[in-house]
Amino acid sequence: MVGSIGQVLAGVPDQNRFSLIDINTGLSSNQIKAFLKDSRGYLWIGTSSGLNRYDGYKFKIFKYNSNDTTSLINNDVLKLAEGPDGKIWVQTSIGACVYDPLTERFLRQDKGLLKKFNLPDAAVEDIVKDAEGNYWFISKSSGITKYSPSRGTSVRLTHAFNNKNTLSTNEVAAIHPNSKGDIWIIHRNGLLEKIDRKTLRVVARNDDIYQKYKQRQLNYSLTVDSDDDVWVHLQKVEGGVFLYDHTSKTLSHMQKGKGRAQLNNNMVRGIVEAGKGSIWVGTDHGGINVINKSDFSVSYIRHNSEVDKSLAHNSINTLYKDSEGIIWIGTFKKGVNYYHPNNIRFPHLKQQLSLGQSLPYDDVNVFEEDQKGNIWIGTNGGGLVYWDRAANTYTTYRHEASNPNSLASDVIVSLLLDSNDFLWVGTYLGGLDKFDGTTFTHYRHQPGNPRSLSDNSIWELYEDPGGNLWIGTLSGGLELFDRQANTFRHSRLGEGEFPVHCDYITSLAGDSKGNVWVGGGYGIDVINKETGKSAYFSHDPKDPGSLVSNNITYIHRDSENHIWIGTTEGLDLYEERTNTFRHFTMADGLPSDAIIAIVEDADKNLWLSTPNGISNMRLDRKNGLVASFRNYDEQDGLQSKVFNDNAALLTRNGEVAFGGPNGINLFYPGRIGENHTSPRIVFTDFQLFNKSLEVGKPVNGRVVLPQSIDATEQIVLKHDENVFSIEFAALSFFHPEKTKYRYKLEGFDKAWHTITNANRRVTYTNLDPGQYVFKVSASNNDGVWNEEGISMQLAVLAPFWLTTEAFVIYAMVAVLLLLLVHKTELQRARAKLILEQERREARQMHEFDLMKIRFFTNVSHEFRTPLSLILAPVERLLKTTENKEQLQQFEMINRNARRLLNLVNQLLDFRKIEVQELSLYPSEGNVVKFVEATVNSFSELSEKKNIALTFKPNVEELQVSFDMDKLEKILFNLLSNAFKFTPDYGNIHVSLNCYDNDSSSAGIRILEIKVKDTGIGIAKENHQKVFERFFRDVVPGNLVNQGSGIGLSITKEFVKIHGGMITLDSAPNQGSCFTVTIPVKEIMPAPAREAQDTENTAGQDSEAAAGGPVKFPVSSCLDNAPVVLVVEDSDDFRYYLRENLQAHFTIIEARDGREGWQKALSHMPDLIVSDLMMPEVNGIDFCKKIKADPRTSHIPFVLLTAHASEDKKLDGLNIGANDYITKPFSFELLLSRIRNLITQRELLQKVFEKKISVQSSDENIVSLDDKLIQNAIKVVEANLANADFSVEMLSRELGVSRVHLYKKMVALTKQSPVEFIRRIRLQHAAQFLEKSQLTVAEVAYKVGFNNRKYFTKYFKEEYKILPSQYSESRQNKA
Repeated sequence: MVGSIGQVLAGVPDQNRFSLIDINTGLSSNQIKAFLKDSRGYLWIGTSSGLNRYDGYKFKIFKYNSNDTTSLINNDVLKLAEGPDGKIWVQTSIGACVYDPLTERFLRQDKGLLKKFNLPDAAVEDIVKDAEGNYWFISKSSGITKYSPSRGTSVRLTHAFNNKNTLSTNEVAAIHPNSKGDIWIIHRNGLLEKIDRKTLRVVARNDDIYQKYKQRQLNYSLTVDSDDDVWVHLQKVEGGVFLYDHTSKTLSHMQKGKGRAQLNNNMVRGIVEAGKGSIWVGTDHGGINVINKSDFSVSYIRHNSEVDKSLAHNSINTLYKDSEGIIWIGTFKKGVNYYHPNNIRFPHLKQQLSLGQSLPYDDVNVFEEDQKGNIWIGTNGGGLVYWDRAANTYTTYRHEASNPNSLASDVIVSLLLDSNDFLWVGTYLGGLDKFDGTTFTHYRHQPGNPRSLSDNSIWELYEDPGGNLWIGTLSGGLELFDRQANTFRHSRLGEGEFPVHCDYITSLAGDSKGNVWVGGGYGIDVINKETGKSAYFSHDPKDPGSLVSNNITYIHRDSENHIWIGTTEGLDLYEERTNTFRHFTMADGLPSDAIIAIVEDADKNLWLSTPNGISNMRLDRKNGLVASFRNYDEQDGLQSKVFNDNAALLTRNGEVAFGGPNGINLFYPGRIGENHTSPRIVFTDFQLFNKSLEVGKPVNGRVVLPQSIDATEQIVLKHDENVFSIEFAALSFFHPEKTKYRYKLEGFDKAWHTITNANRRVTYTNLDPGQYVFKVSASNNDGVWNEEGISMQLAVLAPFWLTTEAFVIYAMVAVLLLLLVHKTELQRARAKLILEQERREARQMHEFDLMKIRFFTNVSHEFRTPLSLILAPVERLLKTTENKEQLQQFEMINRNARRLLNLVNQLLDFRKIEVQELSLYPSEGNVVKFVEATVNSFSELSEKKNIALTFKPNVEELQVSFDMDKLEKILFNLLSNAFKFTPDYGNIHVSLNCYDNDSSSAGIRILEIKVKDTGIGIAKENHQKVFERFFRDVVPGNLVNQGSGIGLSITKEFVKIHGGMITLDSAPNQGSCFTVTIPVKEIMPAPAREAQDTENTAGQDSEAAAGGPVKFPVSSCLDNAPVVLVVEDSDDFRYYLRENLQAHFTIIEARDGREGWQKALSHMPDLIVSDLMMPEVNGIDFCKKIKADPRTSHIPFVLLTAHASEDKKLDGLNIGANDYITKPFSFELLLSRIRNLITQRELLQKVFEKKISVQSSDENIVSLDDKLIQNAIKVVEANLANADFSVEMLSRELGVSRVHLYKKMVALTKQSPVEFIRRIRLQHAAQFLEKSQLTVAEVAYKVGFNNRKYFTKYFKEEYKILPSQYSESRQNKA
């Protein structure tokens, strides 16, 4: 016993499978009554509910509309025919009409067409076209008419009395040409006649049907097959089928239960010849009866609910075969079926319970063929099936838990029929079975037996040429079966007899050299059993010649010993010569990158199963295995898109089998037909703004589409009709869903666009005006392209403003405009010339004014030096002269010189305003005290003119930030004008008020200063003019206006810079009141300082303001006096400085910066006084040079200049100048600042002197002088014990000359370099004596003294005590 065995008869089920069209795909009705495929390629379908035009994708439905006389005459369409001019003749249940494809309208009156084709005035019942292109019209009760389109002539054939060569009657039911062009006719009374195509005479006649039905007037249909035999059936009458054999001239009748070919139903609806000798007879409720003419056997095609794509319905209304051989079946209730051998190409075997002899189980995993050609089938849960193809039986072997001799598992994943005819069965989780035909021998994993099977899931089986059985498992690695010992030898990941790289083995194959190729989840191992060595292939991302993927699914050796590897990421071909792999992926044409199984057919082409259908890989083996792919899916008849692993087989007779979850596809590769017909392409729709255009219907007042889009060669669009779509279709009914398209709009697109059938509508927007050509080509389901394609011209009209007429108008307007512009330009040129002349004169005047201002500015600068030479001596004379008359003269000189200085300053300020150089330089101070001091400076003038001058603030003190220089000039100008225009014994009152600010700005106060006088006053109309430049008001005759007219203008600018405003309240003879309002930022008062800075921001020295300079002790001996270098290009000014300074200092002179630099280096002065403006090298560059050189950087530097601006001061101070004094200046002020700087230098020397200690090396170095001293200290300390260390060595270590070192040391420390070195040695000696136990002699040698006597001498001079006493006193204190 072998367990559960079942045997059934096996038979291939009906393989005629049909495609379906019904109301779900857009058909107007499922009751089909007529078909026609017209000359353009459209399929017309007449139904009980309208006429349908089908393009392979969608339907255009025509129905009766009672409000439209151009619509279909009735919805019940009975017959369709095409006339000579492409018009469709439609017969309905109430009459006929003709459809015009150009206008897409129906003509209900066909009188014009009857006349055009010279037809009798009778209804046309049918039209048949013969092979020569002639049209044969059947007219009701009027015989037939032959129309020749090439000649445009018609010939009528009617019955002629007493002429047997004419038609027997004029009541013709049907006609059909044979292969020779002769016409077979059947009359309504049943007479069958043949008309000679040349003579148009009746040459044959048969009256058997006429006799059978006793001359009854019936409707017949007639078909002539490829053997020129005639098939006749009656419409709406149960009469079966009549066959007239033209050779034997006999008529046979086939019907249900009678005749040599017995039908299953006598109600015949249509007859077509499907293939040579195969006649399809459509019946009512009997499906399709297929008559085989060779033996007149009959098979039946009927609806089977268990078969996919079977006949939709058994009630057939009509059959129609088109020019491409497609058979169209119209059913009574289920729409349209159509059939062609190349449409659904793959036979499908599956389980059909109703048949009883079908495949027992659908889910097929593996095949194996025996020597008899029978097939073992391993299923996924249905056990083992043996298909005896000769006996047409299936035998099933199943697992029974109670029967140990039954199959180990019903899930079979691998099969192998070995050289001893044993069938090895690999199961999932059931181990390995060996079947000898009667008994199953089981091999399973035994945990305690190391020689047993490693895993119970057997994925792959392979027998090598030596008869060795190799076994690939799911998780146990590779097994080699020892037939003699009946045990297994294991090879696993990294271990065993043949170590592999993965325990999951998916495929095994052998190459021509006897090597075993082992594929799994991590590459391929190639094992040489004889040597035990193996090679390994894997995917390397950096190596394009490596495996495309490590996930191996199938390994196949073809008939030419090429190794093909299927992976989850593509197909690989092993190139043995280069030891690399050639890749094939979806980019090359595969339907999927995942390869499931590989089979080679008899033509040496490969068939590949994938998760997305089957691919036929056609190889040109003569040209380096060039590959092309043809892909198939469920639409072609495959059991599913998905197939199972290992389920592939090439049978001995050349069939290819693939198994999947829904059964088996078993086919002969050579019988898989190809569609070589390129499809015809038509335009099916044109949309404007996403709305389809109707033929002849106006759009925006004009007809865009005068005829059918398919017949339209050009479409003209306006410029604003800028959104349009064109739809097209390839009229191919062989899997139109696989059709591809290419389109291009010449004039816009630069390249062809390839699309699928889902995108057959192309939209364009905003095309520029111009001419375009839209081209389309298409391919059929097998990739055959219609290269010629179709095209349509598109013209986008330009808007009127871009037309030729518009450009003519533009040209005319342009000429007029040019004339007008020319005239206007002439006028404008004249006006421009006049204006330019005026501007030139104004510019010249302005340049002249600027020249004058620059001249006066330059002169003013030059004034400052002479004024300094006037004011300084005068001030000295005022202090030393006791003669009153001379004192009055000196005061007058001083007063007028200062007035001149004020005028010079005003002129300079005016120049700055002109060039926008004024900026605000605020500083902090008590504004109340500042204003009070400024007012008090006019007290002497008020006493002389007997004018009462008062000042009244509303606050005693106000610390704010303000520009002292500018505020002083504001007050000076206002007070000067007040004194100038106020007569004697008048009053001038100055008030200062401070208010809170209304804004949210924190710390901002409003400062208000009023200057009120009792002078002559100013007229109201001149209140604003007084602030204009050079304005001078009219004054009484007793006064002289000595002003320049720029003082108040400058005052207003200074107030504006502060962000304030100045107003005037005045009237003639009533005095004037100037009010200055400026915002100021209040500052918290700072603690008072004990001493003032050496420089006052307002330009006044604090010491001078206090009444004189601070007296510093100066040596009376000029030989030891400080050396001052005076650098001045003016001989007079240099003489003045030398004469006044030589009483206090030793003076060295230089004429410019270059000479000053040389004398600074040679004399190393204690201080340098230099002018700013000098030839050769100016004061700024001279100062930079002094401060940048380490030799002179310590020398204080004072700049003298006629420039009083703040920015010039900042420039001087920023480059390192120690002080900045503007001309003219007080000599006492200059002397005071020179003494202060020299005193500061002496204090600095004392600091450096204190720094010369052993602790000095810890100080942070900041300045160049500090760095020099500290470096010197470090060098001396490093050579402390070196008695030979000299000044030369010190200068060399510091990188300076000995002379420079001497001058620098004396300048900084008042010590020579020798004294400097000695002092450091002695300081270190004092520390040693205090803190160490060394003797005096040891200390002396340690600090670099070779002679103890000299050490004792110098130590006593420094510390006023002997070394031994110093050491004893310090240690006693400790």
